[in-house]
Amino acid sequence: MARIKQQSSKRTPATRSSAPSQFAYSRIAVHRKVASESLRQLLWAPGTSGLVVVVIAVAMMLPALLLLLTNNLQANTGSMEKAAQITAYFYLEVPENKALAISERLQALPEIADTEYLSASEALTEFSQASGLGETLQSLAQNPLPSALIITPARSSPDTANAIEQSLASFEEIEFVQLDYLWLQRLEAILSLVNQLGGLLLVLVAIGLVVIIGNAIRVGVESKREEIRIIKQFGGADSFIARPFLYTGLYLGVAGGVLACILLLVVLSSLGPAVAEVASLYESEFQLIGLSVLENLLLIAAAAGLGWASAFISVLRKIATIKA
Repeated sequence: MARIKQQSSKRTPATRSSAPSQFAYSRIAVHRKVASESLRQLLWAPGTSGLVVVVIAVAMMLPALLLLLTNNLQANTGSMEKAAQITAYFYLEVPENKALAISERLQALPEIADTEYLSASEALTEFSQASGLGETLQSLAQNPLPSALIITPARSSPDTANAIEQSLASFEEIEFVQLDYLWLQRLEAILSLVNQLGGLLLVLVAIGLVVIIGNAIRVGVESKREEIRIIKQFGGADSFIARPFLYTGLYLGVAGGVLACILLLVVLSSLGPAVAEVASLYESEFQLIGLSVLENLLLIAAAAGLGWASAFISVLRKIATIKA
């Protein structure tokens, strides 16, 4: 009999190795059960849950709209390259072959995307057509207009324009350089302001969502006060009690993030035709662009993280006040 007990008490290596996997599986099963139960409770109260989801979606849309504004301004800067062009005017006595040689040297600079040589005769023709003074200009004995280089910077920024201006100053054949990048400075100032507003708004939204989601979680905890008190009497840990509420906050955040992405798509679709019509009036190629797939995923992840963090802060503080 003693031999039988001794043999039955022995564990095989397979039994010992399977114990951790069984433990992990049981924990996963518990989390799965709690997660499904939390989702079921949210679906049982669609009115309250839906209201919180809409509030989260609208709150997340505000910084997302500023991000869209920044993305569209930066992406469509390339369609306004003509406004960023730099014109270098040669002295009247500079021959064409020398001007073309300077154009080739400038084309090799990394900060210059393209150079276009405009001869004196071409400049006179364009000015005649634009001004309507063709007959008067043709009566002149000598062409008063110089040849010029139209330079397109590789990057539309004041720093790049200044660097090109310094490079042009080294050529004694160039008499005058015309820069028109005031709009670039204004655009960069606007983008900087939008980025600062976006950061400030993101902080305010985070604080607001912590309060809103936290209040919803506190109501849920209060409705189960007696159940929580009984669990504590039987030694239930605060982490075990808080688990379903953490899943609730996570679900609310994910649903709010997904709804925010859908609302952003609706807003862009409704504004697209109007923006295209205004752009056509100004002969611009400006087009609205939406969030990328990665940015949409990041928006949902941020909302989910805020939902979970709000629930974590709220539920642990509330549970601590409930005595067994």
